Amino acid sequence: MKVVIYAAGLVQLLFVIAAQAEVPLYLDRMIEREGISMHLRMEAVDDHAPAVPVAGQQVRLWLEGKRLADNQPLSNWPIGAWLDRQTDVMSGAVPVCGQRVGQYLSGNLVHRPLLDLTGYYVLSLDDEPSISVLDPSVSFSGRSSLYTAMQLEGKGFDWVKTSDDAELFVALPEEKKLAVADLQMLQILDTVELQGKPTRLALQPDERLLWIGQTGDAPEQSRVTVFDTVNKVLVADIQLSPGYHEFAFSNDDRMVFASSRQSKTVTLIDANRLEIVRELRLNYEPISLTFDDQQQLLWIIDGGNGVIHRYDSQGTAVDKIQLDAGLGPARLSPDARYMFVVNPSQHWLHVFDTANGKEKHRISISGQPYDVLFSEQYAYIRTLQSELVGLVSLSSLEDAEPILKFVPAGAKSLSEASNLLRASSMALTLDRSGAFFANPAERTLHYYMEGMNAPSSSLRTYGHVPMATMVVQSGLREIKPGLYSAVIRLPAAGNMVLALASEAPIVRECLGLKIGTSKQTVANEAVKARWMNDSVQTVAVGNPVNFRLEIGDELETENIPGNLFYLRIVPAQGGRTIIWPLKNDPDTANQWVAEGVLSQTGGYYVYVEGEQPINAVYATVLVNHLN
Repeated sequence: MKVVIYAAGLVQLLFVIAAQAEVPLYLDRMIEREGISMHLRMEAVDDHAPAVPVAGQQVRLWLEGKRLADNQPLSNWPIGAWLDRQTDVMSGAVPVCGQRVGQYLSGNLVHRPLLDLTGYYVLSLDDEPSISVLDPSVSFSGRSSLYTAMQLEGKGFDWVKTSDDAELFVALPEEKKLAVADLQMLQILDTVELQGKPTRLALQPDERLLWIGQTGDAPEQSRVTVFDTVNKVLVADIQLSPGYHEFAFSNDDRMVFASSRQSKTVTLIDANRLEIVRELRLNYEPISLTFDDQQQLLWIIDGGNGVIHRYDSQGTAVDKIQLDAGLGPARLSPDARYMFVVNPSQHWLHVFDTANGKEKHRISISGQPYDVLFSEQYAYIRTLQSELVGLVSLSSLEDAEPILKFVPAGAKSLSEASNLLRASSMALTLDRSGAFFANPAERTLHYYMEGMNAPSSSLRTYGHVPMATMVVQSGLREIKPGLYSAVIRLPAAGNMVLALASEAPIVRECLGLKIGTSKQTVANEAVKARWMNDSVQTVAVGNPVNFRLEIGDELETENIPGNLFYLRIVPAQGGRTIIWPLKNDPDTANQWVAEGVLSQTGGYYVYVEGEQPINAVYATVLVNHLN
């Protein structure tokens, strides 16, 4: 087998320090409170930015915290940050700092800030060549939860992110490329050309190297390419036997196991030297690989014959476990005490004790279970043929009968969607006490909070079909002890307030910031839309409903084309989308109106669309249509 090492990527032989122009600095404050010092800076992302910050611009926020007594960094500091208008839109008053922070912490949707740096985004890998970025905090506040979208050069199939939520890698098989995204800036930074079709991505435990499994029509396209996530270069290219590849890693980052399904082989690779150590010739197709570091055993799933084979870390066979044919992937529980193996054909979930390799439970889950996700308390089992997700209590696995419950992930099953991806349709919430479920057939992401009997809310992807989902933290991240950073997009022009708060130590600090408006910025970015009447309306069946919007402002009016905007009205319960044209109010240049009758009872989502891009944050309304 051929191994190619990219010397320029593996070893940096020359370091060049280039003189760089200083970026504009918009805020630079040193604050001392409650025995701590806070150094806060806001600066432009690039050196071509304007001298004064403008709406729509991306800026980087830095916050450094230290204890005054010993000058030690404040690590793992739960500091909250919010950016909002200086004047309260409801009362017209300017709240004092403590009152302002109290409103944000209350969770009241009426007092949501323009930018919340304490929350998270929900990402969906779409059936279209895009990644939708959703802000769940605005899903019920009369605005679209779509924050932004990252356009891909092709349809994604698998993705993986770093644990610090800094970077995202997306496999684009049809384009033979890897997309690299910055999760702070929410932008695609680069695409890397590959020789084969990438169908599997895996980060080794230290996250320094990304392993890219590729397939193709020609045997030479079956390979694994190794990408250095720090220097952003390819460091090795290893020819593998033809077939679909899966990966498993030892936690010490010394060994990589790569399967080639159709060739019935598993290759052992030294992760330090990037060299093939051994190739195991099997008499079966390996469906799944999982390495148990505690027992130093590699579990290989033979789905066709229903056998689990176990090998040591050197590739020597240890034993095998005979089950029913039709086995699927295996997943190791977070505490490494149990191995979960699904059997979609027989509707079984097998739970093994990793200490002795014995089957501890065989749980019946109808609907073809095929994917497993672990939270702190539950194993989530997603099925293909049912809308129900099974939840197995991890704490009950020592009991004779484990606790099993089911919750619906919408009203339609995954089997009603075609071309399912390798990436998972499930993702844990940021606090790991719930999950999001992508339902492509309903074009919806459902949110479930543990302890409930059903999902408590849902997110729409604004015209796209979510195939997979993941959650990333938004706002400040600790990049080294005591230093926190975030890249944010300034949401609006005017007098703003940046509020900071923490409970230990107690901090309440508010800083003023003036954000300007640029004609150039407006022309290049989406036009803003704002509802002039209530964004949540209730009307009686058969009665007309009226929508009035302000699209653009005085500076943007000259950039708005003469063609009509329109409303896309989507029934929440499903059904035909309704299109209503928006007519320009002759008395007001940038106000548009539409009126009509919705003849069916139920909820409706209303979006503003047009040939010119419109800021989706301000372009949706939920209409409760009641008898």
